[in-house]
Amino acid sequence: MPIHSHPQVSRESFLLSNLANKLSNPTTLADFQRKTGLSDFYWDVLYDKSRWTQPNLETALAEAEGYIFFIHGWDASHQIWEDLPLRLLLQKGRLVCFLPDVNGFGKSPFIKDIPTANDCCPSALMIAFELWMSTIGLWPVKNRHWKPFYLFVGHSMGGAALFYKAERGWQNEAYGLYAIAPALLCNDVQLKTFYKTLGFGIGLPSFSFLKKRLAPQVIEVLGGGASNLVKNEHIRIFNNTPFGTLAQTIYAMGAKATLPQRNDWSNLRIALGNKDKLVSLTSMLELVEQFDVHADQLRVALGDHYFFSHGSQSPHSHRHNREVVLNDLLAFCDQLESNLGI
Repeated sequence: MPIHSHPQVSRESFLLSNLANKLSNPTTLADFQRKTGLSDFYWDVLYDKSRWTQPNLETALAEAEGYIFFIHGWDASHQIWEDLPLRLLLQKGRLVCFLPDVNGFGKSPFIKDIPTANDCCPSALMIAFELWMSTIGLWPVKNRHWKPFYLFVGHSMGGAALFYKAERGWQNEAYGLYAIAPALLCNDVQLKTFYKTLGFGIGLPSFSFLKKRLAPQVIEVLGGGASNLVKNEHIRIFNNTPFGTLAQTIYAMGAKATLPQRNDWSNLRIALGNKDKLVSLTSMLELVEQFDVHADQLRVALGDHYFFSHGSQSPHSHRHNREVVLNDLLAFCDQLESNLGI
């Protein structure tokens, strides 16, 4: 069974709006809302209290060896990561894990029930995420007393967003990108059409009558091999998210699939499922070949879009995949630590 809590691990929850009076600039929240279209931003922070003599978040943030960010995908929330962040913390040094709700889902809704496609495509998700980092003081600054490494882990839409991670300001930082089943559809005409059509259909007024009936079918395509916890969370988010957000975010993945531009792809790792119906294995491999990504940066697992999630009804391979992904993240942390000379 997934581990969702542990006596050693502290979990604290935050809303950007609740921190507004503590931010140095009183207009910061309004600026964030204006630039992102989001009315608020929610995140959980996890850290292992046993790693510090003064076990509090302030100390953990100031002395952490690494920050790990988990970015979920479409129609999801921070809950889809199950026990992965906890197990990473329990096995690896002084880390702080951040689990946000992003792109209009969960407790980070858009201001408008129908956001613009430009506000909710994967590249916009990354811009909003990095603006949040800057707003709360997580963006790297020069002349720091302590310099942590950064590891960004994204799934599906969140995985696609990692391809648009800013390079400017990060040239001298140790950071990595781990994209799991990234829904990056730049060169996949068939899937782009599917995503745009599905997004358009969800946005139709008549869809409201079919919402409860179709939700389980949509979720089965999205995460057929996932645990019941993940499936139930998708259904909960589906039923509590405005049609406009559901429609525009999936439409934008097809309509706004612009080719990412980076000078250096060496810090990217990609994990794909061979039976993924939402991310074509062949198309993704052909796409990343354009980015000068090498074989040692790629992993293909036996499973579907949620090949790293395992429950009682999941394929046996998913249990193995979950351990492989955990070990990949641990090894990536080790590599980033060595880059810093920790």
